[in-house]
Formats: sequence, structure tokens, C-alpha cells
Amino acid sequence: MVFKLKDTQTGLHELNPIKDNTLKIYTCGPTVYNYISIGNLRTYIASDVLKKCLLYVGYKIEDVMNITDVGHLVTDSDTGEDKLDKKARSEGKSAYEIADFYTKYFYSSIDKVNVRLPQVISKATDNIDKQIEIIQILDKKGLVYKTDTGVYFDVSKIKDYEKLLGQDIDKQKIASREDVKIDTTKKNQADFRLWQTEYPNHEMQWDSPWGRGFPGWHIECAAIVNKFLGNHIDIHTGGYDLIFPHHFNEKLISESAFDSKFVNFWVHSGLLLVEGEKMSKSLENIYTIEDIESKGFDPLSLRYLFLTSHYSTKLNFTFSSLQSAQNALFRIYNFIKLNKSLFDKDKKVSLEYKNKFEEKIKNNVDSPGMIDVLWQVIKDKNLDTSSKITTILDFDRVLSLDLHKYLLTEEVPEDISNMLLERKEYRDNKEWNEADNLRIKIEDRGYIVIDLKDNTFVIEK
Repeated sequence: MVFKLKDTQTGLHELNPIKDNTLKIYTCGPTVYNYISIGNLRTYIASDVLKKCLLYVGYKIEDVMNITDVGHLVTDSDTGEDKLDKKARSEGKSAYEIADFYTKYFYSSIDKVNVRLPQVISKATDNIDKQIEIIQILDKKGLVYKTDTGVYFDVSKIKDYEKLLGQDIDKQKIASREDVKIDTTKKNQADFRLWQTEYPNHEMQWDSPWGRGFPGWHIECAAIVNKFLGNHIDIHTGGYDLIFPHHFNEKLISESAFDSKFVNFWVHSGLLLVEGEKMSKSLENIYTIEDIESKGFDPLSLRYLFLTSHYSTKLNFTFSSLQSAQNALFRIYNFIKLNKSLFDKDKKVSLEYKNKFEEKIKNNVDSPGMIDVLWQVIKDKNLDTSSKITTILDFDRVLSLDLHKYLLTEEVPEDISNMLLERKEYRDNKEWNEADNLRIKIEDRGYIVIDLKDNTFVIEK
């Protein structure tokens, strides 16, 4: 079965890597001016599941994510203040301190829901030179103009722009908020800033050919993608709310600068509602992972809940649905804990169910289908218990629900723990004989050593 993935614009297609068996993947990262919400987490979990699915079926990946620590204004229409600069002044801190604090919070939050960090994470402020370089390329092509407020991309120079956008340039609505100001310095309201010189008191400023200032939001991702992955990538992920204008303009920048197709598959996660409402400060329904924990929920219950809905669909979050997800997850944990004495590490994964699981993966990352296959395994009366555990542990390479933890012995003697750490060092250094000798010593003490792909642990004999 071929791997089919849905591109947001063109629909379901067969996934064929641009080069060899390696997929280049870029994920739009957070703007680090506030606490990451569970809505944001849905996007990062969706991207994480996609990547783990690709690895599971044999692809290799090169993945990159940005951290937006400058240039994202409070509206998407190039008006208002920079989000980080505004937050810094409100808290009496520097923008760099704000970025550092909320970046650490972001890492902590995604770690709690087992999101794997990309191989490269790069901040906007670390890529100023690359952003200036791309603006210069566009300038030489006659695609930009300068005003008193900054340097703009001139969309009127793009052939068939109105057809791409689907509406008249002059009538284009940049945002639905009534308080959005119209920028009278633009030739067209659809034009967007690449470099901002309007804010002389902004803390973060760099010299450029167009004056001292800072980059616009949309140029950032185009620059980081180009720097680390090249002109043309396989997959670009992000939230549904980023499709326009951010991803639309990012694509415009890259393809105009480098005369190359930018992305083969745009993969967007659906909107997360809370109790049927869009998340907003006024409704006080913007929850963080800490809010979830404070109400007595395991963070992985949130991951399980998100897995039960397809990444591309709108999802309505309620605490009753989260409770149901936690109940289901704990039933899986209890199945493993109650049956761990029957676990035989030499038992093989059920090929029948592995094939079913892969079918769900290859059908546009059907995570609800994956969860259904997991429960089929547990409920199968004809499959022995040890094979069931082995099979769902194999599935957990994608699901990342920490199922292996429930095979662990609750209290491992300190000397056994030390031997496991020493054995890990031997394995990391490919000193297999020494590692095997330690395994024998550990098993002589009454424990079975279990080596999974990413973890090693012991259970009592």
C-alpha cells in the first residue's frame, strides 16, 4: 500500500520523497510571547504523529522548526506592535528575557505530551542575515518597494496573484477585527512587510540596506527553510489558522526568490474549539497543559484525546471528553500492568495487526484508525497476551503513550539502575560484548532486560 497524504490545497496524493527515501519536513514553531495553549499543542502533536508514522514505515526524515522571537505583530496585517516587544514592556523585562522564558515553557509543554524535538530548532533572531539576503534577491527582481514604515512585497508584480488569492487585491480583507488599521503606505492592501522600520523604539533592531529595523513575520520561515532544508521541501506542517496570510505569503516569498516549487505537501491541523467556542481571552477558555494537570488529568490523556480525532478535522474539546480519553488510556495501562508477568520479550509482533496499523498510517495518518487497531489487539481472544503487549508496544513508537512504563518494576535496586546506565553507555558506543555481560549479571539478579527501539528497562522474572 502506498503512503497517501493530504495536501491542504490539492487533496490526497501519493507521497514520493523529492530525494531518495528522506523527507524534508518543516514545522511552524511558536511565537514565544505567551504560554502555549492546548490548541497549539494539538498542532505539534499532529506534526509529531505524522513524523513518527513516516519513521515507522521506513522513511528517514530531516526536520526543522522555527522559534518566532521577533517580527510577529499583534495583527496579521502588518499593523500594531510586535507581540514580544509589547509583552516585554508590560512586564518590565527585555524581549530576550520574555522569549527565553516562553521558549522554555514551550519545551516543557511539548515534552509532557511526548512530542519529539526536531533535529534543528532555529530562532528568527539567529537568521537575520538570511532574511536580509532573501529580501535583497526579491529587490533585485523588482518585487519590493520601500515606504516610511518598511519594505513591502508588491503582490501586483505576481502573475495571476488574484487568481491564487481568490479575490480582488484592492478588496482583500486582511483581518476580520474591527480595530485593524489600514496601512495607507501600501500600494495594495494585500502587500506585506518584509522589513519593518516603523518602530524606532523597538528593542530588537538590526542594520539593513533599507535602514535599521527588524524582519516581518512571513520572511522568517522562508529564510529558515531555505537555510536548513533548501529551496524545495516535502512537507510543511502548521495550524489551520496559519494558511492565510502566513503560509500563503511564505510560499510567495520562497517561490519568487528561488524560482522553485516550495512545498509538496502543506499539512494543516484542524481548529480546536473549547466547549463549542473558539478559544479567546474574553471567554477565559484558553487552557495550558498546566491547567489540565491542575484538574487531575495526565498530560498523555490529552494526547490520547487528540489521537482519537483526525488531525485535519475541527475538534471540540470538553473536560468530559478528556475524562473519557483518560479512562480509556488508563484501561490500556491497567491491561499491561495486570498482565506484565505474562510478558515474554521473545514474542514477536502480530504481523496481521501490524499490517492493519500500517494501513491506517498510510491512509493520510488515520490516528483514530490506529487507536481502533490497538483496541482490536487487546480484545482479540485468539491472540496470546504476550503478543498483545509486544504488538501495542510496537504501535507506541507512533502513539507515544508511554505504554512501556507499565512493564517497569516499581522499585529497582540502585546497583541494578547503575548497571543499566553503564550498559546503555556500552550500547551507545557499540561495545556489545560488555553490554551483554552486564545483561547476564542483571538477569542473574532476577530481572529480565528488555530493549526496545528507544528504551531499555527491566521487569522481575
